[in-house]
Amino acid sequence: MKILIVGATGSIGSTILQYCLRRPEITQVVAITRRPIPSPSPSSSEHDAAKLSHVLIPDFGALDAVPDSTWVQLADADALIWAMGTYDLNEDVNLNYPLAFQERIATRLRRDGKTARFRFILLGGAFTETNQSRRLFLLWDQRRMKGLLQAKTLKFAEDRSEMWEAVVIRPGGILLGGEKLQNRVAKTVFGDTLVVRGEEVGACVADLVVIGSEEAVVENLEIVERGRRALIDG
Repeated sequence: MKILIVGATGSIGSTILQYCLRRPEITQVVAITRRPIPSPSPSSSEHDAAKLSHVLIPDFGALDAVPDSTWVQLADADALIWAMGTYDLNEDVNLNYPLAFQERIATRLRRDGKTARFRFILLGGAFTETNQSRRLFLLWDQRRMKGLLQAKTLKFAEDRSEMWEAVVIRPGGILLGGEKLQNRVAKTVFGDTLVVRGEEVGACVADLVVIGSEEAVVENLEIVERGRRALIDG
């Protein structure tokens, strides 16, 4: 299974990348980045590191300038994880880029007899708002923008259901850095419905890429539970 990941240089994206490399069902991982990516972590085996390659796209706002040779490298993929985003009002990064990339890769896919649909996994957020007219009291513009991306992503998949499926994961607060004291306190105070460990997100996304989901939207509690099961099984 060959997968693509956008956002692998970020703190969450890099965690997802490492767990995808560990899945035996995933034989190739192509990190699509705007700059060169760091070497795999020391915990990665040589076998896992050998799965990884990367493609540079310096400007996601200029996809027309991407050479055909680059799209050829991506066309036979089975899935794409979109983990790139910001917490500000950057409309390009948080809305325009992922929508444009979905459009472009969908026209370039080469299925070659594959019966499974292409799987698109979007890293969203628990507090994004798909209802664009709903009154909000905190970070309303950011939440509506990412909610609009979720809605448009699912509509894109619905319109191409014969060859494309989308899964949106909506984690709450993501705790990175392992079993630090503050992470244990946050887990105790907020519980599994509001926070999730980084390793649980990574393991869950890798599992979704390989197995898929019956639901198009996966909320924080399911991410926690599915991630824990995948960590035990792995």
